[in-house]
Amino acid sequence: MVAPTGRTRTRWTVWLLAVTVAAAALTVAVWWTGGFNVRIAGVRVRSRSWVRPAIVALAGAALLIWIERARVAVALARAWLAAESPRLAGVMAGLAMAWTLAAGIVFGTYAAGGADSYGYIGQARLLVHGRLTDTVPLRPSFTWPDVDATLTPLGFNRGRTPGVIAPRYPPGLPLLLAPLTLISETAIYMLVPVFGMLAILATYRLGVRLGDPLAGALAAVILSFSPTFLFQVVQPMSDVPAAACWLWALLSAATGTRGGAAGAGALASIAIMIRPNLAPLAALVFVPVVFAGAGARVRRALLFVAALVPGLIGLGWIQDVRYGSPFGSGYGTVSDGFALAYVVENLARYPRWLTETHTWFIWLSILAPLWIARRACPERSRRVPNRLLAWTAAALALAVWGAYLPYVSFKPDEWFYTRFLLPAIPIMLLFAVGVSLWPLRTLPAAWRVPVTAGLLLALLATELQVARTRGAFEIRLQEAKYPSAGTFVRDELPPIAFVLAAQHSGSVRYYSNRPTLRWDVLAPDRLDRVVATLRAEGFEPFVVLDAGEDEEFRRRFGDAGQQAVRGLTPLAVLGDAHIYRFSR
Repeated sequence: MVAPTGRTRTRWTVWLLAVTVAAAALTVAVWWTGGFNVRIAGVRVRSRSWVRPAIVALAGAALLIWIERARVAVALARAWLAAESPRLAGVMAGLAMAWTLAAGIVFGTYAAGGADSYGYIGQARLLVHGRLTDTVPLRPSFTWPDVDATLTPLGFNRGRTPGVIAPRYPPGLPLLLAPLTLISETAIYMLVPVFGMLAILATYRLGVRLGDPLAGALAAVILSFSPTFLFQVVQPMSDVPAAACWLWALLSAATGTRGGAAGAGALASIAIMIRPNLAPLAALVFVPVVFAGAGARVRRALLFVAALVPGLIGLGWIQDVRYGSPFGSGYGTVSDGFALAYVVENLARYPRWLTETHTWFIWLSILAPLWIARRACPERSRRVPNRLLAWTAAALALAVWGAYLPYVSFKPDEWFYTRFLLPAIPIMLLFAVGVSLWPLRTLPAAWRVPVTAGLLLALLATELQVARTRGAFEIRLQEAKYPSAGTFVRDELPPIAFVLAAQHSGSVRYYSNRPTLRWDVLAPDRLDRVVATLRAEGFEPFVVLDAGEDEEFRRRFGDAGQQAVRGLTPLAVLGDAHIYRFSR
């Protein structure tokens, strides 16, 4: 029997590699799509299970490794050396940034809908016109109970005087969005994905500053697949920008330079304007501003304060105009949102939600003190004491937890409120990666890459699956109803339309520039009176109802004997939005 030649062996290896790669690609395709059934050149091709191609891919990979074990061992050892290099770590972080931007653009909502997104975007439109508050069409004949409340859309509160409404949310994000409203409607929705990229880059840079670029790169990659992160990076909301600003404020403070101190103050100022309740974090950022470099500490401290204070003054002035006090808030008083009674409930929910979305891996961050003591030694650069930065980062993450544990508790299935913890999640992931790399670096050189890659891929696949099943990539489809309903009102209804709405009360106002009335806060026995009054004032009433609201609307007013309910005439169904006319 003739032994195979080197050329024959290489040919078989190439074919085996091709089959393995094809099986792996098929596994991913079936897993992502749930299966497919297509006809190619008259031949029907179907697949419903990813298990069989996965077994083929794993068997092929194992056989390839066995056949080329000598070469593989050498290649894997070299691959680990490359992975530890700052250059490859930077490439990994760059890919994570690119994926984040792509996800934010492709799966972005592009909609001002509901309370949050309309509250921010509607406020941005006001700011670009130099207005801090808005008005509603109050008339002397509008005398039903709580008339101001019924005319106030989601995302806004009643103002200090009748006929005036004030944004519920802080002005930080709307101030950043306002210039983009002058460019185009689409430009508004690019801001959060860009901040998502900055949060990824900050996570990587934090690892670099702590002397472990690989840990920073891997943490950045894991963060880019985080269900919480992906859920927020596709929406025009404040969570991702707030996280990015705090991370960069910390990094800027750790430079130990005067420019870094001023930059840290400015970034902390923006972060506070975005999320005022996290203002105490500025005290933690102040620590590396003072102690991260030798000499000129007083000057750095003054520069930090000088850059921080203007934003605080601006925030106080805006809140005073809107709510009558520099310490006012659209959320009400501190006691309305914070109480020690919430701590126990939140301790039962936030850790469970984080485990469900990020797996047990994220809790390796609890061992951060051990990692800091062993790994975070000062760099050769005399300006950057890494140990101080590491401990400050850990303290910042704990402070974020401390800020939200006493905050109102949410329903057991509302996992997406882990978004409040986004300033802490990148730090937790970085420490978790650092702790996990500690034993992995003690493995034989040839084992480090496959074990690390296997664990990483398993974690990313789990995160991606959770993000997919919990709707992170479907929010765009769900939110499309808001601009659809709003533009229908604008284009198809008369200019004198007055729209009754609840969930759509802000979005209809935004897209159509028509006044809205909150039927969900209207007294059940006042619908007929409101309809008659609106007509007497020259308006034509319509109603926009979301999924689940139709039945509630009919029951609420029908049980109170309101005749207007019987005269609802359907005009359009746009996704979950149903538009009706009140018949005369």
